[in-house]
Amino acid sequence: MVDPLPPYPPPHDAWRFPPPPVSRRWLWVAVAGSLVASVALVSLLASVVIAGTRDLPASIDDPELVDAIDLGCMTITNGIDQIDLEGVGVNRASQVTAQNTIVRGVIESWTGLDADLRASDRPFDDWVADWQRLLDARDAYLEELAINPNALFTEPQVDGEPLVDRMDSVLTGCTVPRELVRPDRGIERDA
Repeated sequence: MVDPLPPYPPPHDAWRFPPPPVSRRWLWVAVAGSLVASVALVSLLASVVIAGTRDLPASIDDPELVDAIDLGCMTITNGIDQIDLEGVGVNRASQVTAQNTIVRGVIESWTGLDADLRASDRPFDDWVADWQRLLDARDAYLEELAINPNALFTEPQVDGEPLVDRMDSVLTGCTVPRELVRPDRGIERDA
């Protein structure tokens, strides 16, 4: 059989005894802990304020630049989607040239923006320069395609990293269409 529970509330006053003595050492620990927490909070807030006023190296966030990027990327994507590189009787060189013309026009619109505006958001000019590198590689591919109809496109690399990966790592909301990296789609590659 189980013993019955004691009556509640207890028959005697639980608070009749004085609290145990507290060492003064705990007071200093509490004060030091409060100071450390306060310094950490102030440091965190200062870091957030400083980060909010700085230009982040991997993000383009100026509203005017973002609008220009959105418009340019929409132009590139819509234009590229209308150009078919596969199929019977497709003239690959003329199709790649048409794609390059679209990209070239967008790059010119981006580089035509106010120089101070572009400089205010550090990664913008570097990002646009990467678009130009991609376009230059595609132009070189066209030259090779004129000699060899089965020429293969080689994506440029920067510091051992594929150019498009580097371009896509900048926070713009604009990813490079894969069609621009694979203008040789449909041509067999040797492994």
